Amino acid sequence: MINTADFKTKTIFEERPNGSVEGMWGVALDIGYSSVKGFSPTLSYCFPSYARKINENMLAFGSPDKHEILYKDNDTGELWRVGSSAIDIIASDESRDSVASLYGRNRYFSPMFIVIARTGLGIGMMDNRYGSPNGKNLVVQTGLPPAYMKSDTPLIKEVLSGRHNFSVKIGKRAWQTFEFELPEDNIYVMPQPMGTLLSIATNREGYQVSEANNYFNSNMLILDPGFGTLDVFNIKNRLIDSYETFDDLGMKRVLQETVEEIFEKYHVEISVPAMQKYLGRGTITVTNRKERKTSEVLFSDILERANKKVCLEALQKIENIYNNLFDHKYLVITGGAGAAWDGIIRDQYLNMETLRIISGNQNDNTLPCIFSNVRGYYIYLLGKLTKMAM
Repeated sequence: MINTADFKTKTIFEERPNGSVEGMWGVALDIGYSSVKGFSPTLSYCFPSYARKINENMLAFGSPDKHEILYKDNDTGELWRVGSSAIDIIASDESRDSVASLYGRNRYFSPMFIVIARTGLGIGMMDNRYGSPNGKNLVVQTGLPPAYMKSDTPLIKEVLSGRHNFSVKIGKRAWQTFEFELPEDNIYVMPQPMGTLLSIATNREGYQVSEANNYFNSNMLILDPGFGTLDVFNIKNRLIDSYETFDDLGMKRVLQETVEEIFEKYHVEISVPAMQKYLGRGTITVTNRKERKTSEVLFSDILERANKKVCLEALQKIENIYNNLFDHKYLVITGGAGAAWDGIIRDQYLNMETLRIISGNQNDNTLPCIFSNVRGYYIYLLGKLTKMAM
């Protein structure tokens, strides 16, 4: 039986030296539908892509969790909870945040997106024992699903560029204020799966691994199932042959299938955003209003069925497009849902001796697979900044 907690979006702050270029402060951001992932010269981090506006009276009780994130707009005074602590105050059946506003392609200019994007930038600019951004030029690298590159690149650049004036607080730490101007020319966007390709080809020291040329010169399919989309990136002998983006095959679809079966079986209504709370504990509360009775019921079996169903549907789709993968030497599994699908995928192709399956985080497995793309963004950014500094 699966562990539902493995499906819950994590909050991670790991101080570590990720490499840097003198005079530059690079921040790589992967602003996904489920989580914001980031790399800076001193930190690797992740938090759920959710925020809720609050008032200061809501901060008066108790002691904050070490991962609690607060955001303040210093121009308007608006205060927001960000990440897991914001998710925790969602009611199970709440419809306040529409699926379209959270997971739709037009989310870029929503107040919540701006909050989580700025929070991601701010965390990436925090100093620690490994360095400080003070006096350095901020440059940002991000990415998009391949099919959205042309249309959405100007939009995400518009959101991230310009003047920013905000503060971020994590846990019991003091508020940290960020006021800066980010020129549009200092923002770069690349196809998401290209991040994983760079990640599997580069070790912790920043050098290409011995097998990198085999990756580039062979037929390789990068399978990147995230929360909102399934992105597929096909490489043939050093050329990007094709790419596909499917917006109905990812963890959002898995959770949608799960909440529908929960309602059908137990008549408990849960929104997709609220599912994050229940994934952590593994049970739902079933109520009997007439008898004033409540009980906690496991739902891991429902989640497991939904996960396998969507995964096999995704594999069927790519097999139809790519000749059952008979012509491929490598299949790379990356992304948040990729970790949840890993075992299913490996079982599916167990008897294909000509196909090697590798994980996107194989060169830095101290970090979960969700970091594979953003780690590649940062590797690419370091290379770009090094050339700029010459």
